[in-house]
Amino acid sequence: VCLPIPFDLTDEESIQAASQYVEEKYGVLDILVNNAAICFNSPTLYGAVEYTSFRDQADITIKTNYLGTLAVTQAFLPLLKKSPSPSIINVASAAGRLTILQSQDLANSFTSNELTVPQLSELMNKFVSDVVDGKHTESGWPNTCYGVSKLGIIALTRVLARENPDVLVNSVDPGFCKTDQNDNQGTTDPARGAYTPYLLAVMEEESEDDAVSGLHFFEEGEIPWTYQ
Repeated sequence: VCLPIPFDLTDEESIQAASQYVEEKYGVLDILVNNAAICFNSPTLYGAVEYTSFRDQADITIKTNYLGTLAVTQAFLPLLKKSPSPSIINVASAAGRLTILQSQDLANSFTSNELTVPQLSELMNKFVSDVVDGKHTESGWPNTCYGVSKLGIIALTRVLARENPDVLVNSVDPGFCKTDQNDNQGTTDPARGAYTPYLLAVMEEESEDDAVSGLHFFEEGEIPWTYQ
């Protein structure tokens, strides 16, 4: 669907307007690919914005990549539930591998089978507040806002899959793609990076026992969250 209206992950009104547009025009949504994100590979986004300190990067990165993706998913979920074969593909990254966490307590929280979306959001907001307070490293967080945001996306995938068994929800690492986000310094062709998300998008379950959901993928195969 090509939306003829603005669609901004940090603008709740635009998200609601987008979901309303799809509902009025199509009445249903079969596949949602959450790919939009921000990454401060450069503190100025390669000259696109003023210098942004790590302290200031935390809020906008989590607000865009995690909270924005969550808001989009929640807005479109009712439309997905109207589809006979709904699927959500969350584009993540190796930057969000579980091993970036330096605290076993944090790792246990993110991987808990009882983790809820509100609890996960609380963890993500805790990262932001710890960064602002200058104590994120001592709390066991890594020095990567983008990595934590993608860690949250992978965790969110697992929670959504568990809470919505009628929807296929998976995350995928497209690799280090050559895009404007990294000033075209990536090593993977974007078309190659898009192939696994495409396969997940067209995948159909033949039975409940065949459902592939709550998993993380890289180059056409499931991969452990630890990348080990």
